[in-house]
Amino acid sequence: MSYDPLSADVVAVCGDSAWWIFDVGACDEAVDFINALPHSPVNESAATPLKKNIVISHFHRDHLLNVMRDLQGDVSLDFDAIYVGAYTSKTFGEIEGVVKNVVMEPVSFDDGVKIQILPIPNSHAKGSLALIVDDYVFLGDATYPMVGHGTPDVYNVQILGEQIKLLKSLKSTRFCLSHKRGLVRDKDSVIQFLESVYARRRKNENYIEA
Repeated sequence: MSYDPLSADVVAVCGDSAWWIFDVGACDEAVDFINALPHSPVNESAATPLKKNIVISHFHRDHLLNVMRDLQGDVSLDFDAIYVGAYTSKTFGEIEGVVKNVVMEPVSFDDGVKIQILPIPNSHAKGSLALIVDDYVFLGDATYPMVGHGTPDVYNVQILGEQIKLLKSLKSTRFCLSHKRGLVRDKDSVIQFLESVYARRRKNENYIEA
């Protein structure tokens, strides 16, 4: 079965108490991948089974459609909690049997690996979240331009400046961008690209053509 839009990348990181799953995609293969993640703990002495915590980067369908399909009864997606930005939260009502967490400011967890979920300013989609796992930052589509604008690509000047400042402040050095061949990118190369776009800004103009 095919879906439009295509499915975003889905990433799962195993902590001591939970799987941390970044985005859920839109295809059956993504559902199968998430459901196949074992609840049995890696540490056999652990008292409780692993939960499955989902972090949704933003509200575009290719990143969250499988949650919507679960709510509609089209698939059964195995998860215990979901973390979403305030804007994305409007996409969902209450999810029976699932804890829904609306992230308005950075939240951190020590789960055998250091986990941080934080809002990230971006031109692409309002209310986006990033997931930081130790040295990796999962950004979804946050570094991409606005959508629905036609061509050329367009960035909001103020938001791009805020994003560059935030990304520079992060200690992690590996940035992971959805939809890219080769998921992991060097932090400096991503920032250099964004700075090259930001350098094209013009006085009294709110948008930059990339």
